[in-house]
Amino acid sequence: MRYTLSAAPLLFFLLATSVPADEPKSPGLIAFAARRWEGEYRSRDIPGGVETTPVVGSIYTVRADGTGLRKVVEPGRDANAPAFSPDGRWLYFQSNADGSYQIQRCRPDGSEPATVVAPPRFGPSCKSVYGLNMASNGRMVMTAYDGRTGRVALADADGANPRLIAPDAGYLYMACLSPDGRTIVCSGPAAGYRLQRIELDDPKPVVLTPDHPESFVPQFTPDGRTIVFFRRDGEIYRVDRDGRNLQRLTTGAKHVEFRLSPQDHHGSSDAPHVSPDARRIAYVADADGAPEVHVMNLDGSQPRRLTRRKSPCARVRWSPDGAWIAFVSFVGKYPQLFIIPDEGGEPKQITHLDEAVYFLAWRPSP
Repeated sequence: MRYTLSAAPLLFFLLATSVPADEPKSPGLIAFAARRWEGEYRSRDIPGGVETTPVVGSIYTVRADGTGLRKVVEPGRDANAPAFSPDGRWLYFQSNADGSYQIQRCRPDGSEPATVVAPPRFGPSCKSVYGLNMASNGRMVMTAYDGRTGRVALADADGANPRLIAPDAGYLYMACLSPDGRTIVCSGPAAGYRLQRIELDDPKPVVLTPDHPESFVPQFTPDGRTIVFFRRDGEIYRVDRDGRNLQRLTTGAKHVEFRLSPQDHHGSSDAPHVSPDARRIAYVADADGAPEVHVMNLDGSQPRRLTRRKSPCARVRWSPDGAWIAFVSFVGKYPQLFIIPDEGGEPKQITHLDEAVYFLAWRPSP
């Protein structure tokens, strides 16, 4: 066993391939993190973090038809959570190759690797930086961790101008930055995992969900008007940016974590994903006893089940054109990468690895 940190978030992409006329073209490239370990994967909560089975992590890219598989980040200690820059020219990820998490990047072909943000950028007490989210304006929001608590941190795409946001507000993470770059929404042990809004020009947190503790992994809709999140009850909710019009969108979804094995007791938060046109939400919900991929409108109407794999699915992510949804689902011991048209149909298995596909990111359209 070893001590590691639980990380959240990630995005996706693909390149045009030939498909039958009755199916949408599947553009682009997908980056994903893959994990290997010995024996059965185990995790459990411990004071200040999570203890897990040691893993080796790599970052790959692959075209949507399964061709062009390329390992762009060699195996290391949990290279994870890939995220593309908004222009698609850089691939970011987190790695703890030297024993502490830091944010790194490379070109999509693996060239020009560099460390972008190392822990010392946020002060001598910072021990790890993880949980990267890329904003549409290219800035990065992440978590700076001192071994006991986390703080929301912000930096430019090249790592310049790093700073802690509301450093006296308590343990906050799971942060996302609004499309206009003015507002952060986050969660964490501070205020019992109630969502908090922080305006960058007045970084005093405002609680958005006072009656809803245990609210996780918020994300802005692309227009910046709405925040979508899920709660410990396994249901999906939305709330306006100003905290008004809180609405529960699902009943019976019962999905919170993605787990790599029955002994993965901590798991990893598995969020829904808003479509690029801000009209639909892809999410995972219980169906006949297994987590399956679903889609609904942003207001919760017209929910549709897309998959019937009867094998746990997770990590739903829309393609940049909104025509496809990528996800992972178990094939034997390990989850593999799949895509499915947004209207449904037979999922296509993209990877056949002796590794677990874990986090995903679509490369944005040019």
